[in-house]
Order: sequence, then C-alpha cells, then structure tokens
Amino acid sequence: MPKILDPEKLKIGYVILVAGNKFAIQKVQERAGYGKSSKWTHVAGALGGYDAIEASLPKCRLINVQKAFIDKGYEIKVLRRKYQPEKERFKVALWWATMNNLPYDVLQVCWFPLSIICGRIGIVLHNLFSSRKRFLCSELIATGFYKENDYLFGKPAENVLPADFDNPELFEEAKDIWLK
Repeated sequence: MPKILDPEKLKIGYVILVAGNKFAIQKVQERAGYGKSSKWTHVAGALGGYDAIEASLPKCRLINVQKAFIDKGYEIKVLRRKYQPEKERFKVALWWATMNNLPYDVLQVCWFPLSIICGRIGIVLHNLFSSRKRFLCSELIATGFYKENDYLFGKPAENVLPADFDNPELFEEAKDIWLK
C-alpha cells in the first residue's frame, strides 16, 4: 500500500525530488560526481496541498503529487529552503505557477546523452541550445529562486541538475509530510 501525503504538510514553495526512471539524467549526474544524489532525476515545485508544477513533456503543467509520483511507486523527497521567509517561499511558488503551459525544452534534453560521452562539450552545447521561454525541470525550479534574488547554486539555472537540490546546506528535508 503506497504512502499517503498529508496535504496540510506539503506547503507552497517546497521542492519535490523524484527518483525516476531517467537513465540519461542519472548517468550525467553520476559522471558529474553527485554520488548517491544522482538518483534524483526529476524535480517539481509544491503549490500547496497535493498540487505541484513540473516541467515535463510536452509542457510545464500542474500535477497532483500523490497521483503522479507516490501512487505510481516513485520515491520522493520533499525539501524546504533553509532560512527562507514564508513570504519569499510564496513568491517563488507563484512564479513557478505562472510558468504553467510553457513548452518543455526538448533541445536541451537531446544534449544530456551527449554530455555522458563528451563531458564539458556536452554542457556547452546544452547551454547553446537553452531557451529563455522553455525549461527543464531543474531549471524551472531554480529560476523561481533566482527571480527572488536567491542564487543558491552559484551557477546559471540552465546548468542546475535535480541532484543539486539534494544539498543539506541549502535545504532541509520535510519528513512530517505523511499521513501513513
């Protein structure tokens, strides 16, 4: 029986990491030295309750976290930004929500497998084909923080990977989010 989220505990502005079945992203992260954090291959932003925004094919969309991830057997980890005032958390999440229905950045995804083979050249190509009007999942969530002048990763949003969020210096895990 799958776990059940407590919708009262999944707060607006929390970050949701997902251990998905995206082999290419996992390999890029392993090669980049993320170790155990490489298992986190997708990231979404909580909008409160069961709702979250994610960048996915074909476009950014609103999802139900319980149905999209937990009921399907995906492992998730819910994070809250350390030392972030509640007002800033709301602003970040509202920016994520405004990105609903933007197309997914498919060109960037094409460069992930190349990154496995070519390393830095793959990242250069990845940046070359990056779009300001299309996002990958980690880029969408990082940009929300950046829009509020919280440059937590010290690198461009298009270079942020899901594993970057699994950082205990920046985020703390919200463990009290389950009903059962």
